[in-house]
Amino acid sequence: MTEAPRRHPDWKKIVSTALFLLLLGLLIWYVYMHREEMSKLLSLTPETIAQLIGLGLASAVVNGLYHKVVLDTYNLRMTVIDWFGVVCVSNSMAYVLPMRADLVFSATYYKRVTGLAYTKSVSMGAGNAVFGVGFSLLQIIVALLCMGLIEGFWSPVLWGLTALGTAALGFFLWLSQRTEGRLLTKLSRHKLVVDVIAGFNALIRNRKLLWKLLLCMVGSNLAHILTNVVCFRAVGVPITLYAALFYTSVGWLASVVAIVPGNIGLRESVMGVATLALGSLFNEGVAASLLNRVTMMIVYIALGLVFAVPVLRRFNRGKGSLLTNEDPAQAESTAAESVNLPQP
Repeated sequence: MTEAPRRHPDWKKIVSTALFLLLLGLLIWYVYMHREEMSKLLSLTPETIAQLIGLGLASAVVNGLYHKVVLDTYNLRMTVIDWFGVVCVSNSMAYVLPMRADLVFSATYYKRVTGLAYTKSVSMGAGNAVFGVGFSLLQIIVALLCMGLIEGFWSPVLWGLTALGTAALGFFLWLSQRTEGRLLTKLSRHKLVVDVIAGFNALIRNRKLLWKLLLCMVGSNLAHILTNVVCFRAVGVPITLYAALFYTSVGWLASVVAIVPGNIGLRESVMGVATLALGSLFNEGVAASLLNRVTMMIVYIALGLVFAVPVLRRFNRGKGSLLTNEDPAQAESTAAESVNLPQP
């Protein structure tokens, strides 16, 4: 009688859960200690609530269109459920599951329902994340220039951090191009790095796709900028559009690596530090970030509940068979295809 293999503890989940409980506890404690300032969030006017919900819905729609543009490059047959429904359900999951489990669900869904290879979906999503980081850094530079030229505010710390981020992005761009040669073989064992580089290389080669994604990203960021304006105004801190641009970009960067569900506590801390850097109070940034978070949670959870049944029904009916059209229409020769990535 063979002995069942011993299961090793999943330290990633254990650490992520412990961090989640710690950060959630710290956030609850902080909100309690500043309950007088946070009480403003409970006395919003109907007009403010309507503005926030409307902007949240607009952001969700643009986010769905962004994913549809990416998926269209694979010539997949999709319904609204396959792109907008999955986006809503996966974003709802992101608030309760750690380590970007929402991306895993999306990749698994497209493999089962449309036949899109799992690793291709993951690698393209990873490449999009790098594209988003570059776009956010560009927005931060624009915002800092506006602050300096209009207000005379030149922060060596903020400019230094932005320079470091830009240098890191530049190194990644250099590395992604080097993978076309011998370096690719050396990195083949590091699946995460290969996925990110492969997806990014496929993205930058598809110029038509880049322009479409850029338009979607501009629309999405416009909705987030206006949302931040409304959130800061609701907590009693009117801000300029370029300050909102800065906060939007910093908030997005703080949510890239989700080590705890929704990056709860981390995003609020980063926003608090960002407001301090611009001369406002830490608690004002935390309050505005909380209001922003609650708005998007309400929108995505409501939409997720609407699409949960049809999404899960299509997911359960999927067979996971691969199609012949799983390669991008505009980028057939990519780094992802030149690496023998294992299927899960």
